[in-house]
Amino acid sequence: MFKVLLVDDEELERKVLGFTLLNSGLPLEIVGEATNGRECLEVMSRVRPDLIIMDIKMPGIDGIEATKKVKELYPATQVIILTAYGKFTYSQQAIKAQAADYLLKPVQPRELIQAVQQLLERKERNTFHPLSMPDLSDYVAQIRFGNLMEGKREVRRLLQATGSLAQSRPEFLHSFAWRLLVISEQTLVAEGVEPGELARLEQESVESLPAVTDLITVQEWCEAVFVQCLDILSKRHPSHDQAIVHKAIEFIAHNFALELSLNQVAAQVHLSPAYFSRIFRKMTGVSFSEYLVQERIKAAKSLLWLSEETIEKIAARSGFSCNSYFASVFKKHEGITPSEYRLQTRV
Repeated sequence: MFKVLLVDDEELERKVLGFTLLNSGLPLEIVGEATNGRECLEVMSRVRPDLIIMDIKMPGIDGIEATKKVKELYPATQVIILTAYGKFTYSQQAIKAQAADYLLKPVQPRELIQAVQQLLERKERNTFHPLSMPDLSDYVAQIRFGNLMEGKREVRRLLQATGSLAQSRPEFLHSFAWRLLVISEQTLVAEGVEPGELARLEQESVESLPAVTDLITVQEWCEAVFVQCLDILSKRHPSHDQAIVHKAIEFIAHNFALELSLNQVAAQVHLSPAYFSRIFRKMTGVSFSEYLVQERIKAAKSLLWLSEETIEKIAARSGFSCNSYFASVFKKHEGITPSEYRLQTRV
């Protein structure tokens, strides 16, 4: 039997949760109740539950702090956190605290049963491991710069990078989607958006999440989140730093084939190299040198596909003065040599 501990400072809420679970037909038992985080830790030391269903807002030790302590002391114990709409900071903290799931109050019986059933299935398969997220710096950059098409491409790339685990197990699609939503909201807050402005984005996104059942629907869901993020930012005036970095990126786009340096580009936007380097990384998620290499690689890939020029000429046109260095950097980024890339694109 799957042992469950209920934690909520409202007795009625605990009774409703218990009634729902005991009448779900799932192989579980309620082994205890607690009214706050401190009591939760005391009870669980005696009953050792497999799952804790816990309200996020309680007196004393709240649900977030209690979850952190639970995962520290009993890593195998899973926690489902309950909270209300529009609590962006809570959703962010819930993920950092390693909660297994995050349900919105008032909790619908069907959603609660489905969440617990998924945990049971994952226990049987011994897959209580978080879905590893690929590098999100490019995705964050596309939000910041309002690049709609590149942003959608990045969503597709991220989904491909999650591998077969996400494709074969639908429960991980929700985990991926929820984490992408939190990262998106974090980015907006970093851009100066007030957390209160994100309530509608979070509510609409979470309400539509149950419809995500496969790779096609999760892609559509993630793209919709991305579009809403751009819409929120479009209503705000770009900051001084954003305008400067936009100008720098335009300069790089027109001059990447030249021998560009950080100092040269900083001079173009009338900033010290140190300050320019700092805000460039903040806005794009990558260093100036890495961004320049990425732009050169993009140009080289286009030339390899569309032109008949030699590899050496393409290297020079893309800003690489040394052919061997070009080949080395290209393989590091793409996993294959320029010649192999050309052959693949011509198939």
